[in-house]
Amino acid sequence: MYIYPAPNIDGDRITVTSTANLLFDLINTAASTSLPNAGYPHMVNGFDITVLGDDINMSIGNTPTATKGITLYSGNVYHIPGVDLSIVRLITTDTDSVCAIAIGKSEQGENFSTAPSGVVSSSNTDNLISTTPVHASVSMTDANTEYTYTLPTAVKSFEMRLDIDSEYDFKLNYNGSVDDSATDYIPSEDGEMYWRGQISLPAGFVLRFQCPEAAQTMRIVTYS
Repeated sequence: MYIYPAPNIDGDRITVTSTANLLFDLINTAASTSLPNAGYPHMVNGFDITVLGDDINMSIGNTPTATKGITLYSGNVYHIPGVDLSIVRLITTDTDSVCAIAIGKSEQGENFSTAPSGVVSSSNTDNLISTTPVHASVSMTDANTEYTYTLPTAVKSFEMRLDIDSEYDFKLNYNGSVDDSATDYIPSEDGEMYWRGQISLPAGFVLRFQCPEAAQTMRIVTYS
């Protein structure tokens, strides 16, 4: 994407608030200008945004709310090509959120991508790394009963299995609704460990799982 300069240096940092605002209006506010298209050429059709504050929600053509829209999570860089920037609106999910912005002209074939802040964005996220392990365990007293574990902040990979002496299966559901692990699940069989890497999952993401045998313990290690 070819990047165009902001009307002034202040226009590179916007503050998203609890009121949904157009992207160009946010840039004008930050830059203390009132320019059409926030001073950018009309052919601009893409932007990079680094969410430095709280999570924000985005919508293209509609009005997002604190609970509805495309969520852009704190600490990530998002490359969003091929959109009509004049109808992009942003709102915070909680408190005001400062974001770094780069506006440009995207080329045909560019894909939406995301990466942790400070890492070059890539559509295949091969550059996601995991460095800090967090160990947890969940007691599963009853058979065929869903138990949950809420992921900590900015998980890049995780592994999970039933305790070392267990040879039983378990069913895993990603961030679904209550009891979804009974119908929509990834199976892990015969005491196998389940591992998932090269991901970027937000805090609050829920793992749901159950086992056909009672009195089991799920061991989980997450890496951020």
